[in-house]
Amino acid sequence: MSLVLPLVLTLLYVSLISLFILGTTRIKYDPSKGYEPTVSIIVAARNEESNLHRCLESLSKLEYPTNKVEVIPVDDQSTDRTYEIMKSFATAHPHFTPVRVTTQIDHLRGKANAIAHGIDHSHGELIFLTDADCIVPPSWVKATVQQYGEDVGLVAGYTLLESKNWFGGMQSLDWAFLHTLAAGGVGLRKPLSCFGNNLTFRRKAYEEVGGLRKIPFSVTEDFALFAAITRRTKWDYRYLVTPSTLVMSLPCGTIRELFAQKQRWAVGGLDMKLKGYLMMGLGFTLNLLLLSSPLLGYAPIATLFLWIPKVAVDAGLITVALKRLRCLSLMKYFPFFEVYYVFYLLLLPFIILFGGKVVWKGRQY
Repeated sequence: MSLVLPLVLTLLYVSLISLFILGTTRIKYDPSKGYEPTVSIIVAARNEESNLHRCLESLSKLEYPTNKVEVIPVDDQSTDRTYEIMKSFATAHPHFTPVRVTTQIDHLRGKANAIAHGIDHSHGELIFLTDADCIVPPSWVKATVQQYGEDVGLVAGYTLLESKNWFGGMQSLDWAFLHTLAAGGVGLRKPLSCFGNNLTFRRKAYEEVGGLRKIPFSVTEDFALFAAITRRTKWDYRYLVTPSTLVMSLPCGTIRELFAQKQRWAVGGLDMKLKGYLMMGLGFTLNLLLLSSPLLGYAPIATLFLWIPKVAVDAGLITVALKRLRCLSLMKYFPFFEVYYVFYLLLLPFIILFGGKVVWKGRQY
């Protein structure tokens, strides 16, 4: 069978990923010196008693004036000791104000509802979001705030996963890959997405789009909010690729948990623009052709010739970010990631179409 189609798809894929690598390298930092606004940090938590304390502890060590920071942990109707941990921590840290969700705001559900409640109780000029299973560096707020020029309405940053074995390392590289697509898109001025556990925005930008109340409900509320601000307002945006704003989270412990996470992201990603679908379609078709090459009659040497640039550009995309984040040691897990990534792209359409209802934190969407 002719190699024309797989060759063309390989060239397209390599060219596309190379563009995102270029976009990431184009990200520069222009600190807005002297800017020290009030900041509200929202942490939505549901049944996070095993993770919450270390998150709150990291937020208590921020290198930023305490009188300009309010931390609002939001208990999203937990059935464990989450709210008790919040209250106990707040007694020793007056700038921590726990909020307990008891009502639903308009059409919002789950985490989106919890975040909206937290923002309603906040007062800061800038709003920071992170998750209860994350830890932030002491420089997180200070370094992020410096990127808020007068025209900037949103700043996103990287989150990687603690990696003690190949399973966690593979997931961390997956996050690095997706973050770099997002960062590269911002560098190219074609914003795609972000991660809500390291997302910040101006209150003015949030109010300009009507807040979460005026945004159609999504199981990935971070993507919906990011899209609203970057598409519907004139505010500029930034994506930080620096260790000073690198948030660390925890990997999924099982394949089942990983599937649930990917299903939620995939369903939430259905709101992306056409360019996102074209990217996924290209990756799906290329990987399908390469894996099917023996059945299609391609010579082994020809298949290898196509695999090499594909794998090389995948590694390049991740490396350009990990080098700036000073996390290059994670590349030892790259072989595991590449195998996972190939099969994940092939399964993605079926996860969306036949995965059933999204179940997250004990709730069904």
